[in-house]
Amino acid sequence: ERTKRKYSKLLNDEDAASLAQLTDVIVRQTDDLRRIVDEFSKFARMPEPQRKPESLTQLLHEAVLLQEVGQPDVQITTDLDPSPLLADVDATMISQALTNLIKNAGEATESLIENGNAPEGFQPMILVSSRIVDGRVEMSISDNGIGLPEDRSRLFEPYVTTRDKGTGLGLPIVKKIIEEHGGTLSLVDAAPFDEDAHRGAMAVIRLDLAPTDRNVADTAGAV
Repeated sequence: ERTKRKYSKLLNDEDAASLAQLTDVIVRQTDDLRRIVDEFSKFARMPEPQRKPESLTQLLHEAVLLQEVGQPDVQITTDLDPSPLLADVDATMISQALTNLIKNAGEATESLIENGNAPEGFQPMILVSSRIVDGRVEMSISDNGIGLPEDRSRLFEPYVTTRDKGTGLGLPIVKKIIEEHGGTLSLVDAAPFDEDAHRGAMAVIRLDLAPTDRNVADTAGAV
């Protein structure tokens, strides 16, 4: 808030609007994080979702916006369904899940570079997409990073991590959030981003649409 007040008056209208957009998202998600931290002192005590109709498209846009600023060296592209994709969700919790997954994707590209396995001219990339499949929302986050380990059976276990700086709680928290909303989370190999690239990882979230949007999706599918 102080950054917004101090620097908005020094910028032209376009840059000031951009700064306002970024700082508003930061302030809103900082408040969201405060609630998560207060109520989620232990993994097993996750707060009950406070659901209401929210636009998953908007939540995806905001999560991507934050990570574009936080990971400037990573090229993040989106291929989102143009509709709002309304779902009965806790926006705080779903935003946290999406942010974690996009952050993880960026860290996977960082790990590839740190391990010395990145090809010459490697460009870290993340693709965030959404679509309606069989009346449900399917959101995917793909990267061209280090990829999934051979032993995938423990990916969602608490405190299991392949990163020195990791806590091992990111994926279990995301999985629990999605399951608390009646959805599913899966990790699979991502399709190569180009002919010479190896397979990175892809996280796929599936959630139910809100009843009103579900009717629209069913009608569209019947046409």
